[in-house]
Amino acid sequence: MQAALPSVPQQVSGRIVRPGGKGMDPVSGAWVVLHRVGPDKAGPLDSARSDSRGRYSFTYARTGSEDAIYFVSASHDGIAYFTLPLAEGRVSGDDGEITVFDTTSGHVPMSLRGHHVVVSAADANARRSIVEVYDLSNDSTVTRVAIGETPSGATWQTHVAPGAGDFKVSQGDISAAAVSFSDGVVSVFAPLAPGIKQLSFSYSLPAKSFPLKLPLETETGIYEILIEEKVGSVTGPKLKEMDPVTVDERNFRRFLASDMPLNSFAIIDLPAPPPTHSIDSRYLVALTLVIGGTMVVALAHAIRRR
Repeated sequence: MQAALPSVPQQVSGRIVRPGGKGMDPVSGAWVVLHRVGPDKAGPLDSARSDSRGRYSFTYARTGSEDAIYFVSASHDGIAYFTLPLAEGRVSGDDGEITVFDTTSGHVPMSLRGHHVVVSAADANARRSIVEVYDLSNDSTVTRVAIGETPSGATWQTHVAPGAGDFKVSQGDISAAAVSFSDGVVSVFAPLAPGIKQLSFSYSLPAKSFPLKLPLETETGIYEILIEEKVGSVTGPKLKEMDPVTVDERNFRRFLASDMPLNSFAIIDLPAPPPTHSIDSRYLVALTLVIGGTMVVALAHAIRRR
């Protein structure tokens, strides 16, 4: 039997830095970990402390599944920060640099770079599935952390329309474990580092909730609304209908605005669904959950790609 070829040595090196008074200062003594995550196994491969100049270096071998990814993390003030997945061979310079930040539970300037709303056609239960995607931007030089686990200590919050059900967090930068939903309030407890983080979630509303008034709780850079219905209207300051878009072979009308002001609102007016014939309600619920779950994931991925 032919012997397996030896693995080619891989190397990653870089610095751990944080914003300082005159630029980026090195962080010494930071705990730096090399990780491997793959379909066969996942876990840390090596670890070290950054030196007095914030430098670190690892030599390792790629093993197992070709789909495994490798990356480096650094911890500071109890928060972990990561590199992008490492390319094969030697990674250094900016690709190996990790920027960490001091933390605060106090107020930090936050802005909403984008808000995307996708409204699907009514299902057999006369409910419409809605996907919302927020592009949250921490515009400070510190990471905001939550205070406890109550909504008042969340790092960010928003509201959804009354009557929302089937709430589910979709794939994004913020995991479902760090989001709660109660009494129409979505609360985020994940640390929000400087830069942009994307939050995506879905829910359903009764068709009778329309016309639906969506208030903007903060100034919004890009505001986008997609509706699957061929008839109906979307109105609001600066909102204009654009060319329709197709997502996974489903057609949506698209409405777009930029620099939406605080306390403004959009109104989505859609027709009532046609009456349906009497069918076993248990069958309808099961069918809706299967189709709706697949649709939500597909739409969230499509918005993220765009």
